[in-house]
Amino acid sequence: LLTPRLFSFLTLAIFAFGCPKNKPPPPDDPYPEGDGGFISIDFGEEDDALESMFGSELMIATAECGDLIKMEPAAMMGKLKDGEIRCLDEKLHEAEKQTFKDKLSRVLMSDAWAKGDHHRWEAVVRRHLSEIDRSDPNLCYKFAVHLSKKEAEFADETMRWSDVALENRSQWTGDIHVKRVYALYKLKTLSAQKKWASAEEEYVVAPSADSDDAVKDARNQTKTNAREWLEFARSAGKDQTVAMQLCVSAAGTADFCREGEDTP
Repeated sequence: LLTPRLFSFLTLAIFAFGCPKNKPPPPDDPYPEGDGGFISIDFGEEDDALESMFGSELMIATAECGDLIKMEPAAMMGKLKDGEIRCLDEKLHEAEKQTFKDKLSRVLMSDAWAKGDHHRWEAVVRRHLSEIDRSDPNLCYKFAVHLSKKEAEFADETMRWSDVALENRSQWTGDIHVKRVYALYKLKTLSAQKKWASAEEEYVVAPSADSDDAVKDARNQTKTNAREWLEFARSAGKDQTVAMQLCVSAAGTADFCREGEDTP
């Protein structure tokens, strides 16, 4: 028999918890135990947001110079004004982020090249490669070619940036890789030869132990670089004629240059 007190308790329990019902089975566990799979996460939106944030920060940092979005195409046509160039250069010096420095430096490079101002372009590129970033083999290659057309005093710098470009040659593929690497070994050899010829001239004018050592060092560089060029030409199936001539000239013997050559 239900007492008034027990009846009240049951009534409260029904209101609190409801009547028993046939509940559907729970859904599959979205994180099942023992499933060793990886979850693919798309960061596309986050990457876009970061890129946008980078652009916004750069725009704010260079606002005094003008609208950077409009200045970039103007730079490609060589139409930056002197005041804009000075302003961007100042902002580059003030920038702490390497990404900012890289962007501004490339805008200045584009403008100088488009204007045909090779003296300014050379200075901006030298600063870029020395202080900002040297990982772009295309820029190193272009700079080495530019320097190779100058006097013998630039021979060492030509060889230096040719070597840096070669360090990053894996970024090139196919025919471009072969053509650029062949050209860089050629640049190194011809630059060493130019340095050798200059040292010989100085020795004739003022013979001394130092000038004699300079001749020997430059000749040895020519020999070494010519052999590297020759070895690459052999492996790539490229013309070996000039490389062999310079190698023999510097080495004084063809045996040194034939080492590693396939024999029948």
